[in-house]
Amino acid sequence: MGIILSIIGNLILGAIVGGLARVALPGAQDIGLPQTIGVGVLAGLIGGAVFSWFWIPITFVLTVILAAVAIKVGIDKGILKTQNG
Repeated sequence: MGIILSIIGNLILGAIVGGLARVALPGAQDIGLPQTIGVGVLAGLIGGAVFSWFWIPITFVLTVILAAVAIKVGIDKGILKTQNG
């Protein structure tokens, strides 16, 4: 039961981190909700591991920044497909 709750928690946190990352970026990012959650979950996992020695709010902010950078680079490099193309 613990692993299921952990997965659900990561998905919810990923949606929050990905959503905040999209809000932090200027302009519109025309990517879907699954890609937003996916980038948020990956950024949460990487950010949690890399920034774990910081105070938790700082870790969260750095993880959102990491997700924003990942979204920008992903769109620019064509890794994240926009809904219009």
